[in-house]
Amino acid sequence: MTSWVGAPTLGDMVRQRVFPCARWAALAAVGLFFALAAGGQTDVLPNLTGRWAVRQVTSEIGTVPLLGERQRTSASLTLVDISQDGRSIRGVESACSTTVDNGTSLVSTAIPAAFVASLPKTTWEAELEETTEGWRFERPWVTSVKGVHLENPESDPLPTSADDPRVFDQDGDGKPGLTVHVEVMGLIGGDIYVVQRDRTRLSGVVTSDAAVDGLVEWTSEQSVLGATNAFLLGGAEARPDPDPTHSYFQARQVDGHVTCADLADVAWVLFGD
Repeated sequence: MTSWVGAPTLGDMVRQRVFPCARWAALAAVGLFFALAAGGQTDVLPNLTGRWAVRQVTSEIGTVPLLGERQRTSASLTLVDISQDGRSIRGVESACSTTVDNGTSLVSTAIPAAFVASLPKTTWEAELEETTEGWRFERPWVTSVKGVHLENPESDPLPTSADDPRVFDQDGDGKPGLTVHVEVMGLIGGDIYVVQRDRTRLSGVVTSDAAVDGLVEWTSEQSVLGATNAFLLGGAEARPDPDPTHSYFQARQVDGHVTCADLADVAWVLFGD
């Protein structure tokens, strides 16, 4: 895979530095967001109905100029409204933010707010499975295509030219596809215009009616259609992270009135680092 961006689906990997008094105030405030968890009986079907905050982290090994290979992670924060019919789960997911950590301060990738705001809601289905160790949450593969209309989203090749009629200006900035900002070693920077296809599968454990944790299987493709700096046209080489535990998700049930702005303020409490 070739990408400066990493997998942009689905969170904030940057630790928020808050003065101690503010942290305690935030801890008190976040209590208002948590929904009450039910008891831990494994033979009782969990009730996951409600709004959930989800952090999804995906990891790959990228090649950084002059530095060699570095672990590159992409983290997304989303809000998911879940309805449940027995063991069947239906989620409607809204993107809140995406950040990329290139494993070095010499390379930065910024996902603009317009990029995230342009992403449509995603509807998916999942199942609860009872095991001897408790309930599992299994969400099959979901494909997301960005900046391009494909007749067969799962298999059609991504366009390689901005002139391809399937490409559209998804974020409304007058440029093809979606715009991402990249800085390299403080010397080279600019915007790249991309189309992307991401596929994810979630498999996790329901630890309570208010918490689900698990691993993410994922693939990501990106085509760079143009750039304000020719150096950025080639992208950066990357390969899958050999450790599957580096790609994971955390889901926490929150109050039904929580917004993306709220989530940005309390994500560190919900998800830790």
